[in-house]
Amino acid sequence: MSEKAKEDKKFELFLIFMKGDTRVPDAFRWSLSIKSKVSAMEILYKEVLAQLPKCSDELKEIEKKGFGSAIECPILAIKYEVFLNSIYALCENLSRVVRYLYHSKKLPESFRQQKSRFLKDLSLDSVYSNMLMATSWYDEVRAIRTEATHYLSGFITIPSPTELGYFNVPKSERRDTPKGILINDVEKHIKRIYNDVFTFLSLFGNHFITVINQDTRVVLPCLVISGLLGAKRISLREYLNNESGMCYTINSDCPKKDSCEARRKAKKSKST
Repeated sequence: MSEKAKEDKKFELFLIFMKGDTRVPDAFRWSLSIKSKVSAMEILYKEVLAQLPKCSDELKEIEKKGFGSAIECPILAIKYEVFLNSIYALCENLSRVVRYLYHSKKLPESFRQQKSRFLKDLSLDSVYSNMLMATSWYDEVRAIRTEATHYLSGFITIPSPTELGYFNVPKSERRDTPKGILINDVEKHIKRIYNDVFTFLSLFGNHFITVINQDTRVVLPCLVISGLLGAKRISLREYLNNESGMCYTINSDCPKKDSCEARRKAKKSKST
């Protein structure tokens, strides 16, 4: 496994083992929600990329015939805005979990306010503060998403024969509102944002896997054969140390029952 794959895996492990951290109320649901929002972002990313040539083809048809359906480009604008909104939603879920993990620090709920707090006070968590310093992508996402959600929808522009852009006129009166929103190349923009978000998630998992409870065991499936489901209880510390954990389905007729260390541990624990 490459180093990058290992780092990405840590975010998955964070979601799995945060379920056992009692500081996070309803941790199982939060874990599922974050995973769902990552999936939504991936789906929408692919949909925007697939919509780009449809918009381009429509524009060529209109230029050639002088008329056309004029529907594919508005669809692109909508999917682009929804893609950015999915990232915003993901960040909001992450900030809620961070707030639970650092309950004593009385952090605000929203990602934007948390980011501001961590950047002002590095003593809260200097590692996370440094990560947040590199999240200018979030500021871009939030600016575009906020305007499209609360005020005016944006529309697709044609900066060049080979590029499709995006334009909107901000109406918010917030102090940090940009004077204008102009993306010259939607494709380049979403690819950069998408990669930046996954880089952040990798760093997030790499760090917060050290913050969540290392010793609380969670139940994980370990065997599925012809409808037979086996499961074990294992902690993050045990998992990272390549330990077996303890069998959770000890009464099942598991085909690996004679060689499974987790089952042996469970039987020993039951007998003592």
